[in-house]
Amino acid sequence: MESVNCNICQNSDTQVLFSKKDKFGISVDDFTVVKCKKCGLIYVNPRPSEQEIIKFYPETYSWKETLQAGSLFTRIVRRLEKAYRYHLLNYEVNRVLKFTRCSSGRVLDIGCGSGDRLSVFRDNGFEAYGVEISPAARYAKEKLKLDVFEGDLYKANYPGDFFDIVTMYSVLEHLHNPKELLFEVRRILKREGFLIVQVPNTESLQFRIFKDKWSAFDVPRDLYYFNISLLNRILSNSGFKCYLIDHSVNWWHPPTIVITLFPQLDPQLSWLKEKQKKNPVFKRAFWIFWTLSLGAFTFIESSMKRGAIINFYSKKVST
Repeated sequence: MESVNCNICQNSDTQVLFSKKDKFGISVDDFTVVKCKKCGLIYVNPRPSEQEIIKFYPETYSWKETLQAGSLFTRIVRRLEKAYRYHLLNYEVNRVLKFTRCSSGRVLDIGCGSGDRLSVFRDNGFEAYGVEISPAARYAKEKLKLDVFEGDLYKANYPGDFFDIVTMYSVLEHLHNPKELLFEVRRILKREGFLIVQVPNTESLQFRIFKDKWSAFDVPRDLYYFNISLLNRILSNSGFKCYLIDHSVNWWHPPTIVITLFPQLDPQLSWLKEKQKKNPVFKRAFWIFWTLSLGAFTFIESSMKRGAIINFYSKKVST
């Protein structure tokens, strides 16, 4: 474990907000979430080091297609889960294409998980690359035949001015040094290349209602929690200009609220149980039901500009 100062302003004076345990039970320790008294950044302190953090990502952390033999009901649930997942990914990718107006080129998905989003980019005519620190990278390479580097962005050592688009979906909050990594992203992006960043929003309606019970606080994997002004600041200081801040998500994807209300239905816990030869298919079915039932809440919080998840569409600033 290591203690750190604020990643944005380097201040060490913080307010303790709450403590939480790891939902997977990998550690029995409580992890403390603090708020910087100078700039307001919320982060985990102390936290696992870069060498320690990998153990907190089980093999089942990222979604993978699991359509192996089972009952008819099990197969139906799994197929619904896959259809839902790819519906959401197509929605995300189409929004990226609309903003960038790109129809081809090189795209890098940092923290690509098992590579399903990259496969959608590839299907849309892009040369797709990924970086992933967890064992899910092997699934992306072996099952989906994607060009995915297992490790961090620095070790991947991509050439400068190489990518047209870099995406970071629910990744920036996991990084030990977000500012430093954004400079590396800037280096590998082409002149006026695009950066899309998605993070949980600490100014969201859900955070105001649920506080420390909000499921977006996935400690200790999530290390930082941003609001709009802080993320704008870190992007600007790293050589990017944000052109669009999007609170809206797919109507059928009310992010985090289902798991906040029903933590026992967390899909990641269901995938882990399945790996352990258990069959949580009914929990998966109930998760699908509640996810499809709470779309109206997503619409309300998005229309109030208080979405649980925010997307920043930015461009590299030329010097």
